[in-house]
Amino acid sequence: MKMHSRQDFKPNSISNSTLTCIYLPPFTNSGGLWSNIHSPHWWLNNSLPLLELQLVMFCFFMAIVHLLLKRSGVSKISSQIITGLIFGCSWGKLDKGKFKLFRVESEEILGLFSHFAYMLFMFITAVKMDVRMTMKTGKRAWIIGLPSILVPLTCGLLVSSFLLEGLEISEIRKLPLMVSIQSMISFPVIASLLSELKIVSTELGRLGLSSALVADMFSQCAVAIANLIRISRKNASKGYYSIGGLCVQVFLVSFLFRPAVLWIVKQTPEGKPVSRGTTQTVFLVVLLSAVASSLLGQPAIVGPYLLGLSLTDGGPMGFSLIEKLECFVSDIFMPVFVITCALQVDLSQMLFIAYVDNYTRVNIILALVTYFTQFFCSFLTSLYCQLSFRDSLVLSLLLSSKGVVELSFCTLFTEYNIISDGILAWFTVFLLLLSIFVPATVKCLNDISRKQAGKQNRNIMHLSQNSEFRVLACVHKNENIYGFIHLLNISCPTQDNPIAVYALHLIELVGRTAPVFISHRIENKPIGDQPYSENVLLSFDHFEKENSGSVYAECFTSISPLKFMHNDICKLAMDKITSLIILPFHITWTSDGLIDQEDNTMRNLNCSVIEKAPCSVAILADKGHLGSIPSMASSGVKCQYTVCVIYMGGNDDREAISFAKRLTKDTRIELTVLKLGSCMEDQGTSKWEKMLDSEVIKDFKMTCLGDGRVRFLEEISVDGPQTALRLREMVNVFDLMIVGRRKGLESSSPQTSGLSEWNEFPELGVLGDLIASLDNNTRTSVLVIQQQK
Repeated sequence: MKMHSRQDFKPNSISNSTLTCIYLPPFTNSGGLWSNIHSPHWWLNNSLPLLELQLVMFCFFMAIVHLLLKRSGVSKISSQIITGLIFGCSWGKLDKGKFKLFRVESEEILGLFSHFAYMLFMFITAVKMDVRMTMKTGKRAWIIGLPSILVPLTCGLLVSSFLLEGLEISEIRKLPLMVSIQSMISFPVIASLLSELKIVSTELGRLGLSSALVADMFSQCAVAIANLIRISRKNASKGYYSIGGLCVQVFLVSFLFRPAVLWIVKQTPEGKPVSRGTTQTVFLVVLLSAVASSLLGQPAIVGPYLLGLSLTDGGPMGFSLIEKLECFVSDIFMPVFVITCALQVDLSQMLFIAYVDNYTRVNIILALVTYFTQFFCSFLTSLYCQLSFRDSLVLSLLLSSKGVVELSFCTLFTEYNIISDGILAWFTVFLLLLSIFVPATVKCLNDISRKQAGKQNRNIMHLSQNSEFRVLACVHKNENIYGFIHLLNISCPTQDNPIAVYALHLIELVGRTAPVFISHRIENKPIGDQPYSENVLLSFDHFEKENSGSVYAECFTSISPLKFMHNDICKLAMDKITSLIILPFHITWTSDGLIDQEDNTMRNLNCSVIEKAPCSVAILADKGHLGSIPSMASSGVKCQYTVCVIYMGGNDDREAISFAKRLTKDTRIELTVLKLGSCMEDQGTSKWEKMLDSEVIKDFKMTCLGDGRVRFLEEISVDGPQTALRLREMVNVFDLMIVGRRKGLESSSPQTSGLSEWNEFPELGVLGDLIASLDNNTRTSVLVIQQQK
């Protein structure tokens, strides 16, 4: 055993002069409790158990802090920084125990773990970025993104030139680098914040990502140039060596690694992931690139970051790497890195250091100048791009946010003695305040906008006569297309009653960060190599041509994360002022009526749209028989298609019968409306609701009856079981059954009492779920409608 004295121990509550015993070689594993039963601190004498204990305590405290603060809109990084500050501050009488937990020999292990985590985080982030997107983004992204980095950088350098008095020459040389760090906009930070706020797939979120990507490219260049200038001023030969090393890495990545990856992707069968051996090889190259970066005079993260940028965006290679690494890195590694960075902060010395250290005071002034310049520049350029005041304010808050990338730069510069511990402390607190204020403010602004949006009626019931019927059809798979088209076809589009259908093709975002939204009427081209979008385009274009003059069809493609896909649906429905959103049911059936596939992610999406839709919503459980109806152009073909509407009253049932009224105009449709009454008085229905139901039925009888194709039946149902028996008798008689969702009316209506206990799919309502699951071998399709809330 060798004894070493350590003078630079960081947990700041401990004296600067501490005598510490270090065992060489260090003990990694412990012999266990029984072999160390007389040693009260046996766990802390071995590096691996000590690291495990530190990680457990970090995760435990972080979970507690975030659980307490998340209702206030506090972001995850705020909880992580607060956890680090808790462990870094003085614990009073418990400082001695904390010193044993964060003993000197554990610093290097914990630091190595956290920096390795950040290296993997930057690699994964780079894999999900598409550098080519900077050339494809619209003018607004350039108008907002470019000034948002150049103007703060210029202002910061200009202000720093007036604050040189009292600074040493070495400190003056560092100021350009500090200004470039303080004025940077980081794409990973903005992407993570948008994802946490659940607005990444909105129009504002996409503009923010595009602007951040443009700004990030220039930010990285500014930081690299400022660092090279600093190194060259200090040692010219070392500066040339650093530039040469960076050029070598760029050359190897561009002309060796990237062609090899492209070749591997070409050899991989379409639709299949790359082999496990290939993924392991790429991961090994990532580790080697970090070693090469250190040897060539660059930070270890430069090599992995360049490798990540070279990988094809959204390709099978990137998807395989992200699938294997992202969860572990984002949920475990990165929180430990942020906590470890915040652990070094000494809050007790902040005011004293800012008072006595002129360099720290100058950096605080520059940080405030660059931040507010960046905020107002983003705000003014957003207004220039004709964004609303609220959207401009939200976008400027997002683009001026700081996060883990800026924190990592400051931590790295602290190790290189470019900045002091005091500057790190001030910057960490500044970052903490921003990470608390920005998410809460953005959420508040978005909540206000939701309350103010869409107060007019957007449903079928309130459509005026001969007005255009606007429908948003959401397509996931080929099987959805034909059912939707035939449902719209039997809705009888004519020149007097035209239909405008907006088809939205939904694709899951895989292996990339930035979502994509395309209007094919504007772009006039399919997206990439996706034949799926071509099918949507061709099918709805053919539908429009067959019904020339009575149908307008426009197609869109949305590529976004599944958990945010409902934002695109609701936004498009708002923009196009649609009266109805049609969603496919998450279960598909074979031609024999048996269950073929079940997609629970689609079901979660349907539930999100039902809760947040700005208009009426319908879910179509298509069992294949809708495709037997010919198009409206085939008017000479006689085809009887039977439809039934179950009516018991309420908003959703009134919406269902309003939709059914459109079907009666088609002479090929036989429509039956079955009104199920009850011998008992419905206690859950107000007099106003009963009057509305009565008026709707009266209007339907006056408008639609008189033709033998339309029948109106009234029956009495005592309870839910009797209703279920009646539906079982009817289900095989009709090709399509239309019902209201009737959410919240299950228990109050005697006709459906007791049925909610067997409701497997609440999004279909009690009756819709009952009809869809009565007989698996039936070919009766179900349309469940919910009126605009």
